[in-house]
Amino acid sequence: MSSFREKLFQALYGEEDKRKATVTVQVLGLLIGFSIVLAIVATEPVVRSSQGDLLVNLDIAVAVIFLIEYFSRMWVAPLKKGARRGLRGACDFALTPLAILDLIAIAPTILGFITPELYLLRIVRLVRIGRVGRSKRFRQSIKYFNRAIAAKKEALLISAVYSGIVITISSILMFLAEGSIQNEQFGSIPRCLWWSIITVTTVGYGDTYPVTALGKIIASLTAICGIAVIAIPIGIISAGFTESLGSETCNEEV
Repeated sequence: MSSFREKLFQALYGEEDKRKATVTVQVLGLLIGFSIVLAIVATEPVVRSSQGDLLVNLDIAVAVIFLIEYFSRMWVAPLKKGARRGLRGACDFALTPLAILDLIAIAPTILGFITPELYLLRIVRLVRIGRVGRSKRFRQSIKYFNRAIAAKKEALLISAVYSGIVITISSILMFLAEGSIQNEQFGSIPRCLWWSIITVTTVGYGDTYPVTALGKIIASLTAICGIAVIAIPIGIISAGFTESLGSETCNEEV
């Protein structure tokens, strides 16, 4: 039994010094993805009405597997380095944020409360997919990205200030130009902020738009400035990422 417990621990956690996802963890990651797709499909009334029984059976099967995984992790938790032994170690695991999220995700199905809304609780298990990304290559990419953000934080801050200025000024100008004409859409600066953010980010829902010539000019200038709002931070991050990769390559060559 002790040998089986140790093997189960290796399957669920792998070698902690290598931080590499095991086959079991990768399979569980795929199962998490499948359960999320199942939750999304279950919100479609047409599918739910025609394949309701199948969805329920699949959800129960997935929940049972997750429940087995939950108790398995609780059983082997005391074997982790630095963990307390016996029941205290298992209780410590049960109180960790990831364990609580796991229980919240599977509890509705186990208790019989299966609704499209509760299906979506499975999405919280996306946190578990982080366990799959423990490979050396994945961690290096994250390190490069974090280094790029840290190196360019001043430039990104300036970009954020620029974005705030563009949004604020365009909101004020649009309030002055359209506020008295379209009171419902532009009757206050906070109302104009919605339009400004949507325009600057180039989304353009079209639910709120100017009708006067001056308003259209302001909207055009805001949209043009919005291109810079999107392009500047992307360029900054790309440059920082390139510099980070170049620095790492030079260090390896040395």
